[in-house]
Amino acid sequence: MKLLQRQQLITVAALLLTLALGACEQPGDPGTRSPQADLSQAAAISNLIEQAQHASSPQSEQLLIKAANLLLEQDKPADAQRLLDTVNPTSLDSDTLAALVLTLSNVNLALDKPQQAEELLTTDRMGLLTASNQLSADRLNEISLQRARIWELNNNYLAAARERIFVAPMLESESADSNQQMIWNDLIAIPNDTLEQLSNTIAVPEIQGWLELAWIYKGYQDNLDQQLKQLDQWQTRYPGHPAALKLPEALRLVRELSTNQPQQIALLLPTQGKYRPAAQAILNGFMGAYYAANGNQDQSGTSIRVYDTSDVTRFQTTYDLAVAEGAEVIIGPLQKENLRKLLTTTDNLPVTTIALNQEQGQYESPANLYQFGLSPEDDATEVAKHAMHKQYERAAVLFQNNPWWERAYLAFAQDWQADKRQVTGIASYDDQNKMANAIKDMLLVQHSEFRARQLRNILGKPVEFQPRRRQDIDFIYLISTPEQARQIRPLLDFYYAEDIPVIAGSQIYSGKASPKNDRDLNGIEFCDIPWLLEKPDTIQQAMRKAWPKADHRYFRLNAMGVDAYRLQSRLQLLTQIPDAGLFGATGNLSIGIDNQVHRELSWAVMKNGQPQLLPKITETEIKEDALSPLQTNEHTNQTIQTTDRQQADRQPG
Repeated sequence: MKLLQRQQLITVAALLLTLALGACEQPGDPGTRSPQADLSQAAAISNLIEQAQHASSPQSEQLLIKAANLLLEQDKPADAQRLLDTVNPTSLDSDTLAALVLTLSNVNLALDKPQQAEELLTTDRMGLLTASNQLSADRLNEISLQRARIWELNNNYLAAARERIFVAPMLESESADSNQQMIWNDLIAIPNDTLEQLSNTIAVPEIQGWLELAWIYKGYQDNLDQQLKQLDQWQTRYPGHPAALKLPEALRLVRELSTNQPQQIALLLPTQGKYRPAAQAILNGFMGAYYAANGNQDQSGTSIRVYDTSDVTRFQTTYDLAVAEGAEVIIGPLQKENLRKLLTTTDNLPVTTIALNQEQGQYESPANLYQFGLSPEDDATEVAKHAMHKQYERAAVLFQNNPWWERAYLAFAQDWQADKRQVTGIASYDDQNKMANAIKDMLLVQHSEFRARQLRNILGKPVEFQPRRRQDIDFIYLISTPEQARQIRPLLDFYYAEDIPVIAGSQIYSGKASPKNDRDLNGIEFCDIPWLLEKPDTIQQAMRKAWPKADHRYFRLNAMGVDAYRLQSRLQLLTQIPDAGLFGATGNLSIGIDNQVHRELSWAVMKNGQPQLLPKITETEIKEDALSPLQTNEHTNQTIQTTDRQQADRQPG
């Protein structure tokens, strides 16, 4: 090892020991490691580094890699990076080089640099692909699984599934089961249109079988009987397929679901008063989904009854009546006052109930009460995830003063700061007349103007001056109506923030394309329900035909009605398999431990005044020659499999 590298190692070792000693002087939080444990681990790392200084290659580098992995376990990726910077990869044997690259990929992931982690494993930047000819099967498997994990973090689910399908025959026991579940999770994250297209074009039987199976799960989710029929046909076509030998758990439940459908469903909705239009929009969506699943002649045998809940003083009586008349599932209530009455009950509800509203954090929900709504918290969570994926660190938030928008801000701030990121600026305004001052204050433009006035006073003469905004904002989270946003975007430009990305929730979009009005929103990325951003499905097409002049302000509630029907039919699936996913009109739905229905939304960017859908996944072309399909799992073919695998590993992703 060179003298310079030895000096670097000595410095790093001293730094680590200093950090540990510093930790000993700080009072620890309950539940954290003790100072003695920190000191012991730091001493172990220092000991590895000291051994590395006196060892020859490759033992020296292997000790440093081991020390770096210990640092990662201590959540010190920056220190691990500094340590690995002392290693010269050009002189390493193939296996040590692979270990170095794998550790560096984990360092980059810990530093929130997934793109850099991907580059390490999919290019020959550090010689990994060249070295793969000399690697053992176990090491190649480790590289493949790490590559798949990174592609999943980068939303490249197609490439991840391909890699996992390829490595699957070489895995055993729990690793094989876990990998097969991840193949399934990756495939159902791919949009329906892409799944259908690929299943008709890919000629590699194992991959084609997986794609068809995922399409059956997603494409037929509105019709259980048809889904079962398609599943039976798939099993006939692919009797020896890995998924046929062990079906994904979600599909194994489909048969049980088909035999447990309710015979009577009650909808508790306000059919009079101010909530009537919203209730009607939900009812239209619910019945649209019902007829799409069962045919217009209603051959399901399930009856639907609607009960009026306009009078909140009689809600409990109405609820009890629905139960007494045979309701097996209740959809509703819509009004929050009625939901609170259910939340404060001391007993479990007599039947499964899916409320069409949500209460945040004040009540403990009865076991069989589920809350489904279009809450601003869903938008806020999506914005935080989207910004994290873009590797932003510092956010500013702009919103109008009202309880609804404030809920979105608080939910965003909680998620954002929990990930150790900063909200560096906050501004709110009471009305449109105060927007300009709020934006100016958020951007601290007045500080620049104040410094200019001071300079003029000091010099005693006019000076040329260009106001500046603050520089510690990576993006702005805008929470506003479309009308407000059309004024805010030009104001941001006026106050020198034209280069700051703006991200918004669904509130910014009216639900109907308006190129003339929304041209000032160009460049803003926002989330919204799939029904408003993606290709219309058969239910949506039928509803547009039935109500061609429907008010676009109620489209989201139409979608909510559609998903209320889907939820009641798939509730058992979502509660037993939390990550099963229901790919709905209002988002990708899941149910949390709090019985709240959570929604993963779609993303778009405004271009020429119209929303343009952003892809949910990183597109990857699958070529037949990109894989070497393995026809057997037998260990006697390991040599052939490894040779094929090594050739494929030369092809980066």
